[in-house]
Amino acid sequence: MELSSIVNSCEKLIHAQSYSFKELPNEIAAIKLDFETFSCSIRCIENSDELELSDTNKLDDLTATNYSLLLQSCCGSKLRWAWVLVNNQGYSDGLRFEFDNNQIIELVVLASSIKQFSVNEL
Repeated sequence: MELSSIVNSCEKLIHAQSYSFKELPNEIAAIKLDFETFSCSIRCIENSDELELSDTNKLDDLTATNYSLLLQSCCGSKLRWAWVLVNNQGYSDGLRFEFDNNQIIELVVLASSIKQFSVNEL
């Protein structure tokens, strides 16, 4: 799944759900995003600490969790822009989302876990 196709859909985010690896129950391993007409997942790739964007059928080996997600504050808002973040070694280890409610959220992999950051303009 391409990031551009998600942005070009111009749909509202309906729900965001966190998942964890069974071995690391206190860490976020993936996030499922439900939009108006489709769903996708953002998953940490353990052996490279990169993020993978795909359809949601790659969540079977993970456990759904109730962790608070910054993306939940964007439910009901349309995705305006999205970026793939690449680190200095060339790994795609982050995603940045901007919604029409002026929320900017970054997801970055650190030690096989997805960390969440809220971006504020000065």
